[in-house]
Amino acid sequence: MLAAKKISRTLSSTLISVIVNVTSLCIVTHGVVNSANAINPNKPNVGIPTNIRLARNPASNLDGRVSSTLIDYRGRLWIGTWQGLMQIDQRTGAAVNSISLPNSTVTALLEDRRGYFWVGTTSGLYQIEPSSGKIENIAIQLSSSRILSLAMDRAGFIWVGTDQGLTRISPYNAETYARMPDLPGTAANVMQFDNAGNLWVGTLNGLVKINPGTAKITARIPYVSGQIVQALAVGPSGKIWAGTPRNVFEINPKTNKAIARINAVTGRDIVALASHKNGELWIGMRDGLVLANTYNGAITSSIYNLPSSSVINLLVYNQQIWIGTEDGLGKINTQLKKSEIPNANATVVYTTQN
Repeated sequence: MLAAKKISRTLSSTLISVIVNVTSLCIVTHGVVNSANAINPNKPNVGIPTNIRLARNPASNLDGRVSSTLIDYRGRLWIGTWQGLMQIDQRTGAAVNSISLPNSTVTALLEDRRGYFWVGTTSGLYQIEPSSGKIENIAIQLSSSRILSLAMDRAGFIWVGTDQGLTRISPYNAETYARMPDLPGTAANVMQFDNAGNLWVGTLNGLVKINPGTAKITARIPYVSGQIVQALAVGPSGKIWAGTPRNVFEINPKTNKAIARINAVTGRDIVALASHKNGELWIGMRDGLVLANTYNGAITSSIYNLPSSSVINLLVYNQQIWIGTEDGLGKINTQLKKSEIPNANATVVYTTQN
């Protein structure tokens, strides 16, 4: 069993029972499929895990969640919300620009090498020229139109994670180059590329490692199989961190084995992860945000004054970490002062009340 220390570094050869969202979450992935084929919480014959977020009806109320965050190559801050895609002034928190989409429920956001945005929604994927807001391409050959995650490989191709598998498309015309509809766990919740260029995908049934050149699964990770993986991050040493509804696991990408866990957050629903270059790990949960020391598993600081205690996504950029929540966007400096340990306050940047 994973040792009952703050952080475990060994696994026994005996049976380990693991329980495992993500984002945001794949780490990343980007066909048109009839929207009736997407997950529908109103259909009793469709089994939906209780921890999977489903879209509210945007017309029912003003939804303040920030589902994705991006700082583009010009240094502009963009947020994907369930009310659309907006550019936010980093100092004032004011919305200074918005881009109209056929579907305003944004679920994933990616900038490609040419500066175009790929915007995933609950009913399609769109390539946008951000300065003009013009839709350049619509991906029409995906595994499903319900986008969960997006990622870009070393060759510049876009990987699209949906509730029905993975698709690799061209960044120029959205042409499909590979499909993986038989992904274990089906839904590509979250995606992340490691330092060697391998694609890691968190699903409803564990974590898999994929060779992006061949679009073949090269490993399924023991001890994480059977769990819902909804958050991923790559540490400075190359180790993979995977968040589940009950814990955070550390995976060695060379041996493809789980080698540790952060026991201080056991039992809490992990939905977002972000690794800092100093080796610390930011852990976003449905009930808060903490900073963890990955060497001993201790919680360095708990973060308060968030727009909402329910964290959805995390983005580290320069010396700031941007925090997308159910009710807006916050930020905090990645280098905490001594006075901010063990408790620190974030700055609220944007809410629907702005």
